[in-house]
Amino acid sequence: MLLKWLEKLGRKRIIYDRQGKFPYMYRYYLIFPDKISEEENARQIPFNLMLHKICLSDPDDLHDHPWWYATLILKGGYWEITSQGRFWRGPGHFRISTAQSLHRIEIPSNSDGSWSLFLRGPKIREWGFIQDGKWIYHKDYLKARKDYQLN
Repeated sequence: MLLKWLEKLGRKRIIYDRQGKFPYMYRYYLIFPDKISEEENARQIPFNLMLHKICLSDPDDLHDHPWWYATLILKGGYWEITSQGRFWRGPGHFRISTAQSLHRIEIPSNSDGSWSLFLRGPKIREWGFIQDGKWIYHKDYLKARKDYQLN
């Protein structure tokens, strides 16, 4: 019922995979309706609380985030890959991470996804990916991936 109510309020966002075919994540904004566009002038808010259902694994290299965040796994779970190894994050797992924390998420193939409560802070930096030991701005990285896939 809560999810349907949030959807009616326009607080549901579906983030699709890189090909735009399958839902990667369902995001429900619990406090503020967040920015939807990536425009530079899009409204910024100091924090937000969201409910995430992650459906697919991250297909890319390790990435960081534009804000610090805290996450609590509610249902399901995922493997989190970091430079220190591969770690199972199941129901009840709570973690606070800096914007610079690098990771990648793998959803088990036999899973119905992972539900988590996600608190994020204010944007403090741009985000990107690590490739061959170098940080690459996310728009440049994703454009290069797309260009490579088209060739």
